[in-house]
Amino acid sequence: MKAAVLEKGARKLEIRDVVRPELQPTQVRVQIKACGVCGSDVHLVLHGTMPAKSYPRIPGHESSGIVLECGSEVTKFKAGDHVVVGAGTSCGKCPACLRGRENLCPEVGVLGFDADGSYAEEVVVPQRSLAAIPHDFAFPQAAILADAVSTPYHALRFAGALIPGETVAVFGCGGLGIHAVLIARALGARVYALDVDEGALANAEKAGAHEIIDLKGKVNAGKVLKEKGGIDLLADFSGYYKNIEESIRAMHPGGRMIMVGIGRDALKIGIPAALIFKQIHICGSYGSDQRALPELIELVKSGKLDLSGSITSLHPLEEAQLCLENLENRNGNPIRFVLTP
Repeated sequence: MKAAVLEKGARKLEIRDVVRPELQPTQVRVQIKACGVCGSDVHLVLHGTMPAKSYPRIPGHESSGIVLECGSEVTKFKAGDHVVVGAGTSCGKCPACLRGRENLCPEVGVLGFDADGSYAEEVVVPQRSLAAIPHDFAFPQAAILADAVSTPYHALRFAGALIPGETVAVFGCGGLGIHAVLIARALGARVYALDVDEGALANAEKAGAHEIIDLKGKVNAGKVLKEKGGIDLLADFSGYYKNIEESIRAMHPGGRMIMVGIGRDALKIGIPAALIFKQIHICGSYGSDQRALPELIELVKSGKLDLSGSITSLHPLEEAQLCLENLENRNGNPIRFVLTP
């Protein structure tokens, strides 16, 4: 099969023919129809700052396609089914995996980093990694459910326990944050979108954020939010922890602060009394679990969540490197470039 392959130490993908992966009894072979190009792929390929578990490696963790073949022990799928391929990898045997919370697995990983992914004509994954979609569900929109949409959904819906009518502040409106804006709207929240990038803020406005806040030149993001009446839920996709530190005073009692973006600096809480008296929760959120994809598929089917605006453009597999470079340089103000192997 044809695949985009990354060799150790390389900063460029090579399109070549590779041996089709073998199919184990509990696995499913999927023909890839669409695969999103994610910012973490930029860090894997162009920067090398998020290395793969081993090399050579086929990237790609946001994909959808058609089931070609099922292992002898597969019971939930059959050839011809249309599916989303979940982004996470896990052991499948630990207590977390057995209760459907595989993002808590001690061996949790990411397709395309810890196992070969979907920058290829086919991928082989365990049946537990798949979610069925209707045949009229567009493959590009289905593909980005795997991470760009399910990760912020998990953060808001499960980690953040979002309640309709609450006010949400989304910090960082890139590939994940922009979908947090869409999801928060779909779940009935009032949404503030905050960023320093004009393109990201323009995308957030198109996504329906109730208020756009340009943080460029702002000294204290929390002060801005407090002046606007405060918030119930903060979801940070920027990794700039001062957003969290500064926003404690803007939180309503019982507020939640969800950390999704990974930063390099330490998180410093200078006013613990406010944290205690207001009973504010601060927690991390990583990826998603088996609850997310079925609920997201229903949201899209119902028309409450429209992802058509998230697909910036479609590209053949041969343009994978170009897509990564354009994503890094923000050429065309992209949300998601999608490969169609």
